[in-house]
Amino acid sequence: MDTRQLSYFLGVVTHGGFGRAATHLHVSQPALSQAVASLEKDLGVALLHRVPSGVRVTDAGAVLVPMARQVLRDLEAARTATRSVGTDRTGQVDLALMPSQSIEPFTGLTRRLTDRHPGITLNARAAFGREEALALVLSGACELGLVGARPAPYPRSVVAHTLGQQEMVLLAPPNTPLPDDRPLTPDDLDGQRLIASPPGSVMREMAALLCAESTMTIAIEVEHRSAILPLVLAGVGVAVLSSAWADLAARSGATICRLSSPLRVQVDLVHRQTHLTPAAQAFLDLALEPDQH
Repeated sequence: MDTRQLSYFLGVVTHGGFGRAATHLHVSQPALSQAVASLEKDLGVALLHRVPSGVRVTDAGAVLVPMARQVLRDLEAARTATRSVGTDRTGQVDLALMPSQSIEPFTGLTRRLTDRHPGITLNARAAFGREEALALVLSGACELGLVGARPAPYPRSVVAHTLGQQEMVLLAPPNTPLPDDRPLTPDDLDGQRLIASPPGSVMREMAALLCAESTMTIAIEVEHRSAILPLVLAGVGVAVLSSAWADLAARSGATICRLSSPLRVQVDLVHRQTHLTPAAQAFLDLALEPDQH
């Protein structure tokens, strides 16, 4: 078993077939098939099954995927470390990142990481929910995951470091008649038009609670979280978002209102039960420094 075989195997898994992988990897399809077949022979198990739509990963193949990604990541970390002897820490951090946490704590962590380790680069992949972020981490596609969700147990193979909590707040247009000097009651929210995300998020859960307690209605449902603040600023409606958005929203001109009974999300930095590359460890160490979250 060698790194070329692992790279080719992961290419087929990532692109869903030998033909697409060969094109992406700039190799012939016969050479790619031969390398994967040789890997299967070395391991003594089938890793992939050909199906009409492409390939299906076997149970053995699914076990190999995160390990193969870790091997290649460690190899790249070794190359980077040896080339940078005597210089600042370098390397790449692959991070699964949820929408609200991409505002904070990601912005603050990235600024501090850049100040301290300018040679480290970040590759942040979008994850629109806790399970999607965990899937990216467990598959080895990402080394770390920055997750914001209601507290819940993690799989045994996952290590979670809690960075803090964020409560849900209500964002309203400039010049709103809603009070911002006290928590809002259901009566305050009667008749308000709410901009919400689709079902499945904590934001939507909070929206449902507010609508059940008042005559507030969901007027607009939007998947793209980045569209919500501009809609609020345009006076289309109000929105419930994590307090991670509060500073940015206030600086943009929105009114930030507290809620009488807000839901809270727990912000965790997660990774698999395995060693981390030096770059990922540097990111984790920085995130866990006291008085930073």
